[in-house]
Amino acid sequence: MSRPSIRRALRRAGVETPPRAPRSAGPRNLGRIPPPRIFLPGEPEDAGAVDFSAVFGRVAPVEMEIGVGKGSFLLAAAVAQGHRNWFGLEIEPEYAEIVRLRAARAGLSNLRVERLDGKEFVMRRLSPGCLAGLHVYFPDPWPKKRHHKRRLVDTAWAEAAARALAPGCVLRVASDHEEYFALIDEVLSSEPLLEKLRPEEAGDWSTGSSYELKFKKTGRPIYKAVFRRRASGSGS
Repeated sequence: MSRPSIRRALRRAGVETPPRAPRSAGPRNLGRIPPPRIFLPGEPEDAGAVDFSAVFGRVAPVEMEIGVGKGSFLLAAAVAQGHRNWFGLEIEPEYAEIVRLRAARAGLSNLRVERLDGKEFVMRRLSPGCLAGLHVYFPDPWPKKRHHKRRLVDTAWAEAAARALAPGCVLRVASDHEEYFALIDEVLSSEPLLEKLRPEEAGDWSTGSSYELKFKKTGRPIYKAVFRRRASGSGS
């Protein structure tokens, strides 16, 4: 979504966007890429695994969504399953603010969204078995070959995601990009700790996202799969 579209979405959500600061006269890009965001506000940069009971102020199963957008799935899930904690990662600060505002208006204390990097956060901040569910819906496909290294799902990420899931819990993925989904499916199917559910096991399910609603209206195909974390030691 373009930057003007994001600002319009913020205004519709009731968030006043300040005017942009004027660009400086100096060089705009010095070739330095900032480190990925993996720490919550107030955490030191040597923090270990995230303590979700401290984050939410209670002990409850935690499900996480990477790339929440405007929060259609996450908000509905937090309402429907109040006994669970719902943690969202969103790199776009405006989207994260929209979801926070909507959650506050709905009184959802079991939902939290942070501006964090979904790849590095999963690989570096999650303890084994800490997640009761993981949701990855319509991740950026980075279609140009030179950008493929930026894609979320690769072998290392799949291993980290599988270890973060508690045994028997599932990772749900969806994409409208056929080539990227084929790669996602291949990578996750090759991870020993995961088993792909057959369609009859997965059932007829929806991501509940605005992307899926839009794609269905236009007849655009959606590719989906569900992977379950095996019991420890059963992946061989």
